[in-house]
Amino acid sequence: MSADRALDPNAMITRRLPSSVAERKVAHMRRAVILCGTASFVMALLGGVLAFTLVSPSSATAQSTQPEEVRASVFTLVGSDGTVLARLAPSSSGAGLLQLYDAAGTRHVGIVGAGAVQAFDEDGTTLVFRAGRTFTVLSDGLPPLNGVELGPGGSVSMLPSP
Repeated sequence: MSADRALDPNAMITRRLPSSVAERKVAHMRRAVILCGTASFVMALLGGVLAFTLVSPSSATAQSTQPEEVRASVFTLVGSDGTVLARLAPSSSGAGLLQLYDAAGTRHVGIVGAGAVQAFDEDGTTLVFRAGRTFTVLSDGLPPLNGVELGPGGSVSMLPSP
C-alpha cells in the first residue's frame, strides 16, 4: 500500500468494495454531510430569528404612525377649561385667518392670509393696529393696506433700552 493510499480517508471503503460502488458510497456520504451541515445551520438561524422576535420588545413607532398631513376646515385650540385660545380658519374672503385670544377668550391678534396683521383693543372688537400689504378689501370691510395704521390714540415711539 502506498503512502498516499494510507492517508486517504476513504481507503478503508475502497479496499473492500469495487471502485464504482466505493465512489458511489463516498459521494452519498459527502452529500449527507453537506445536507446535514446546511440543514443544522438553517435551523439554528431560523430558531435565533424566531427567538429574537418573540423575546425582544417592539420598537417605538410613534412618528411612523402619525399622518403626514392633517386636513380640516377649522382648527380651534382650547385651554383646559374650554376657553378658545386660538382659531385657524378661512376668512369670509377665502384667505386664511389666524386669531389669537387671551386666557379669558377675548380676541387680541389676527393674522390674515391676504397680508395683514391686526391687533385689537381690550374689548376684542376695536381695531387699534394694522400692518402689512393687501391688495383688496379685507373680509371685515377694511380698505387695502400698504404700511402701518394706528387706531385712535395710537402713537409711535421707541422701546426703552435695557
